[in-house]
Amino acid sequence: MDLERLKAKGTTTRSLFTRLTTKINTGIETPVGENLNKEVKLGDLCELRCQLIEKINELKELDLQVEKVVNISEIVKEVTDSEKYRETGIVFKSRLDRCISSLERTSNILQTNQNTEHAVGVTETNVIPYKTESKVKLPQITIHTFNGDCSEWLNFYNSFEVAIHNNESLSKIEKFTYLKSFLRGTALTAISGFSLTNENYDSSIELLKQRFGRKDLAINTHMNKLLQLEAVKSVNNLIALRKLHDSIETQVRSLQSLNVNTETYSYLLFPVILPKIPLEINLQYNRQRKDETIDIKDLITFIRKEIECRENAFSMSNPSGPYFEKEWRQPNQKQNHLIKTHFKSSHAMMNHSEPGSNCVFCCKGNESETDHSSENCPLSIQERKDAIKLSNRCYLCFKLSHTARICRKKYLACRCKIPSPQTPMRYFVPPLRTP
Repeated sequence: MDLERLKAKGTTTRSLFTRLTTKINTGIETPVGENLNKEVKLGDLCELRCQLIEKINELKELDLQVEKVVNISEIVKEVTDSEKYRETGIVFKSRLDRCISSLERTSNILQTNQNTEHAVGVTETNVIPYKTESKVKLPQITIHTFNGDCSEWLNFYNSFEVAIHNNESLSKIEKFTYLKSFLRGTALTAISGFSLTNENYDSSIELLKQRFGRKDLAINTHMNKLLQLEAVKSVNNLIALRKLHDSIETQVRSLQSLNVNTETYSYLLFPVILPKIPLEINLQYNRQRKDETIDIKDLITFIRKEIECRENAFSMSNPSGPYFEKEWRQPNQKQNHLIKTHFKSSHAMMNHSEPGSNCVFCCKGNESETDHSSENCPLSIQERKDAIKLSNRCYLCFKLSHTARICRKKYLACRCKIPSPQTPMRYFVPPLRTP
């Protein structure tokens, strides 16, 4: 048979194999109920298992025939494609075996219960069936991928060990297939040379432990993360403070899990972590220290209490919204502007003059009553500017207690720099001459 016929037959067989796997997946996920009896489902799954084994053998035979006549330049692609289908067949065959075994075990338990009741002379016909399925559908266990970060090796391997490595219902080839699917980057490259066999699974696990399970590399990684923490300048930025505290505590606890005592590195980390926290918290911590002993745990506890106290204070001052929805104002933002309030003191009411009602250029001290308005002031433009400067008023809005640099109202246009006709700045501009 020529190469073209073999490839056409292989494409058709692989398409039928994909349809069969979809049918198997549907059969496994279909629950047992009124429309589907347990014995019927068990029989259907056994038939699908036989079909799957036949398709796997057929694909294997076709792949061998293609490898004999295919060009050397295309043999790598053909072997890779056939390996993917072979791994898929192994996974679905394992799922079928587990589902069939579970159904057979449940059927045997029910049959045993019925025989026992019949032997002791039980006459009741309503027998409560044995249920293996939980009423509450638990979420699936998610194993995060591992890309070669030594600090994440313990988390990855512990999850993989519980879910897959210690699972006796899985073969070593299936475990090896799952292991490769969870690896990325340098971790996947480390075992990419192993073929999919039972012996190589144990070798790959041992190699990964030797490569990424080294205690010294994990310690160095956690210490570098502590040294590279971002500093928090504002004591009101609770989000950044909480993030800093969590990062420090995570790395310290990870070092403790590696049997590294905090006393061995507290003196090293203190001059590094203290500049990362705001100056106010730094001063409070140094003020409350009673002895010269340095312990990183005490610093973490102090930072946590400070954050909790500030969280409580902010939540009480702003009960309508939680503190963590947005960051608080940074200290470098302009905060010394005038705050508008509905209540004014008597002194402020006496010294505040609205532009246009009384002349702001001619009023002196507390004398705000004049016989003319600001618009009809007889002073020249330069004299008006000097009067505003002497009275410590804003050049933009003519109000007291602030300057034009921090005025909240922006009257000048960004391009033409001409004041609006409705603003007090019009008193500094000479009137237009009419022809």
